[in-house]
Amino acid sequence: MLTTPQPYQNFGPLLSYQQAIKSDTAIRKGIDNTPSPAIYANMQRVYQDFYVPICAHFGRLPITSFYRSPKLNAAIGGASKSAHLYGCAIDIDCDGLSTVTNKALFDWVRRNLLFDQLILENPDAHGNPAWVHVAHNRDGQAERNQVMKMVWVKGKQLYEYL
Repeated sequence: MLTTPQPYQNFGPLLSYQQAIKSDTAIRKGIDNTPSPAIYANMQRVYQDFYVPICAHFGRLPITSFYRSPKLNAAIGGASKSAHLYGCAIDIDCDGLSTVTNKALFDWVRRNLLFDQLILENPDAHGNPAWVHVAHNRDGQAERNQVMKMVWVKGKQLYEYL
């Protein structure tokens, strides 16, 4: 059986390259989710600036989305200007963990990291989000430190600044 060589190195001991690009939708639909070298460089920065300090504080946490190719982003209904398209965003979901909640993660990131956007995604009645989105500015500009909440209303995503 022939295997295609991995085009990039793993990010570090906390995250492999394959984990960062894995998508059940991409696998199911045969979508290539390979980033360009520039996007991979953005992903390295996200790994170092966000994932490493988060894991240093909480322990290794599950990633639900990192890089998404344009075809994959469209297939899942992602935002047309999503930072995931540029490898600048990571989504983490702590649901099911006994050590940390998504809300605790959100609050810690808000207090301790420099980011462009931090989004409390689809929170429940207790304010615990379904996942946490944290991103660098995809244009290389200064970080805006935007903190938002996303909720679904009548099938549409609505964002509110916090």
